[in-house]
Formats: sequence, structure tokens, C-alpha cells
Amino acid sequence: MSVDASTELAAVLAARWPEVFDRLAEAVIVIDRQHTIRYINQPACHLLATTALEAVGGPCRHTTRGVDCGPACPLTYALECQLDIVENFSAVYERDDGRQVPLKVTVIPLRDAAGEVTGSVEILRPREADPGFFLVGSSPLALALRARLNDLAGGDSHLVLVGEALCCADVAEAVHRFSGLAPNLFRRWEAGWEHERPWPPGTVVAEGEMAAVALASTPPPGWRVVVTASEAPTLDEARLRPLHMVRLPSPAQLREDLPLMLTAWVERRAPGTRVMPAALDRVARMTVDLGWAPVWEVLRLALAAAGDRIDECHLSLDCYGGAMVDELLRETKPLAALEGRLLREVLDRCGWRMNAAAGRLGISRVTLWRKLKEHGIEK
Repeated sequence: MSVDASTELAAVLAARWPEVFDRLAEAVIVIDRQHTIRYINQPACHLLATTALEAVGGPCRHTTRGVDCGPACPLTYALECQLDIVENFSAVYERDDGRQVPLKVTVIPLRDAAGEVTGSVEILRPREADPGFFLVGSSPLALALRARLNDLAGGDSHLVLVGEALCCADVAEAVHRFSGLAPNLFRRWEAGWEHERPWPPGTVVAEGEMAAVALASTPPPGWRVVVTASEAPTLDEARLRPLHMVRLPSPAQLREDLPLMLTAWVERRAPGTRVMPAALDRVARMTVDLGWAPVWEVLRLALAAAGDRIDECHLSLDCYGGAMVDELLRETKPLAALEGRLLREVLDRCGWRMNAAAGRLGISRVTLWRKLKEHGIEK
């Protein structure tokens, strides 16, 4: 390209770059070195619930209201580290209505002819709020449930969650985060609204006996009520409108998601703790057989006994005996199924060393090979 053509292109870009940014689907903000907003496109205005008239010319913190403005500003980070680009910087901005917007921010510093930074272009991409442990799965059922709750969180619907108590509580908090409300606006129901300020609105969760009282209440405008129950309540006299009921899937329905869910549960309570594959497999089977409540106690005790990793030896099996028997009795030949499970367990523990496994079982290596063949067990 000739010098004249390059100069002409630069002039066109200088004159029309706002028009280019306005045609982008992504949210874009242009900020100068003093952190003053010089340009904001319509997707960014929509994302942050503002207008160009309100934003342009003012400090960026007045528009973004970043939770970590100052100590964790992506532009400051780029300048201090002398980076040409900062990609997917995690940030939480806050809209004028108090709703938080979790984002991945990409910052591209703008330099003059001398190489000095004069400002930056920020590209804002929404990131999903923390889904908790129950909604972390990746199966079609888990993804559909998370998408539905995300949609409901974006509206003004009240919810009835039907399932085990701890799971419902986790989902209720996830819905609150999906709605973009601050953590301190998540409340437990206290039998009335006199304890709550009408603004800013938040989420109240009613459990057990309080569910019926909450359903019959009239909340202040903007407040969401989430009722959790082990069985679907009668809604004939419910005064809350609009109202949606969501029945949480059983552990058996989420079988393929259980490793992710259990790992997320452990990570939330003991960050950095690993659950070894054999232990994770056993806990997942326990969850399908027993439900969630007994498993939480097993994991709680395991966390108390383990260091930074949970092995099978840390898992209490007291509550699993009856469930294992029931599972075996569903087999056509329960005794053979029990022998096969024992063989697999011992082989796994011995790392498939045949001599060691035969010794643990009190049989010869030849007998062990014969039994493996009978049960069709292969490494």
C-alpha cells in the first residue's frame, strides 16, 4: 500500500471509528489515560444500563462502579505491567439499579507515535455468575436447567424449588447471583416484611413451615421470593404472581454430572482440596443410592480427616451398607454380583497386581484368574 493510501485510510479511520464500534455486537468503551470515558457504544450502554449522554466525559468508575475499581482496574493493570493487551480480565461492574454484572474484560492500550499510552479500548463480555454446585453440570439436563433458571432470574418471577433442602438452598443462591443482585441482598425469610427495607430489592428464601406464610405474602416491589420444599406445596391460595415451580432433578437423573457437582461442593468448603478418582466414584454411587443428605455428612467427615486430598480411606461407609445390599439384591444373582464387586475393589486397591490381590483374598493366583474370567472382569 502506498504512503498516500495509508494516510487516506488513517484519516478515514480517525473520522469513522465510532461508527465502526457502533456496528459491533460486543460492548466497547474507550477510556483515556485519566480514566475518563471518551466513547461508549450501544451494547455497552445496554449492558451497564446507562446512556452515552450520562457516561461520556465522566470518570469510568461512575459508569462501571467496579467492585474492585482502583486496586484491580484492568487499565491500571495493563499500564503497570506494560502490556500490549490484557485478555479476559475478571471484573464485576454494577448498574445504576444495583444489579451486578460479572464480566470478562479485554483491554487494548492505545499508544501515540512516541509509544506512550494515551488510553485504551475495553471490550466487555458477560460471564456467567457462579452457579454453585448443583448447577455446575454439563449434561443436556443440567444445561437446560441452568438456562431456565438464568431466564427466570432475569425476570420478576417468584419461584418454588422442590428438592432436597441443601440443593434447593444452593440453587436459590445461584438464582440470586444470576439476577445480578449484591450478595448482602440475599435474605432468609423472617415471617414478614417489616424487617426488610423496600429498596434496594433483593431475594428472600422461605423454607419449611415458613413456605406457606411466604406464599401468602405480598412483597415490596422488586423483591423476589424463593420457596424451597421437599414436596410440591399447594399453590391454590398463593398470592405471589407470577410464580414458577421448578422441580430439581434427582441424583440418578444427574448421574453423569455428579463428579463435577461433588467436586464443586468440596471446593467451596475447602478450596484446593482434591477428591481422588476412586473416592469420587464411590461418593457418586452413594449419592445415587442414598440421596444427597447422607453424602454431605460423609464428605464433611472426610474433609475433617483428610489433608489436601480425599481418598477412599477417608470415607465412612456406615451409611452405605444398607444401600449396597439393596443395590445387589436388584441383580439377578446377588451373591455373584457381590463377589464380582469384591474382586474389582481388591484389584483396584492392589493396583491390579495379581499376586497381591490373590494374597488379600486368601486364594491362589490361578483361582483369581479363573474367577476373573467367570465374571468377565478385565483391566
